[in-house]
Amino acid sequence: MEFGYTIPLQKYLKMEEPLSQKAETASFFCWDLHLLTVQGRKAVLAMNCTSRYSILLYDMKETDWPCLTDLVESEIKVAILREGLSKFEAARYFALGGPQKISPPHGPNPAERLNCAMAALIQQFPLLDESRLSQPRLCHVLNGGTYDVEGFSGKPREVFLAGFRWL
Repeated sequence: MEFGYTIPLQKYLKMEEPLSQKAETASFFCWDLHLLTVQGRKAVLAMNCTSRYSILLYDMKETDWPCLTDLVESEIKVAILREGLSKFEAARYFALGGPQKISPPHGPNPAERLNCAMAALIQQFPLLDESRLSQPRLCHVLNGGTYDVEGFSGKPREVFLAGFRWL
């Protein structure tokens, strides 16, 4: 499983830019992570690089940052199960994705994909549940919308779920 940290996230975490390596991980198992400030609180938007399927972790606390990749991985698993797939399919996804790696963002223009998701996210702020780190209601709406950006057109949920047919 490969997590591409955007420059704002790298700066916030005070980390050096991850070494740019030739991607060994198939893009279905890669997620770009971006730092947002939503209503004055720190949040992380994680987007699958193939499907544009997104999850949001809202109101991140200082204790959450050291285990960011574990939190995102856990939320991906919950999302897979919430979408009606089995525990076996979730376990297979993570087994095939391999060990966690941190990298630079994926693809020629990750900012365009993330900005498109953020624009859709802004319209859905009334769905934020301020009592939860995980935001399933907001993400359900976000992943059901249609994206039209260079190289991608479709509903993230449909594309993400279709990817499991090939596992």
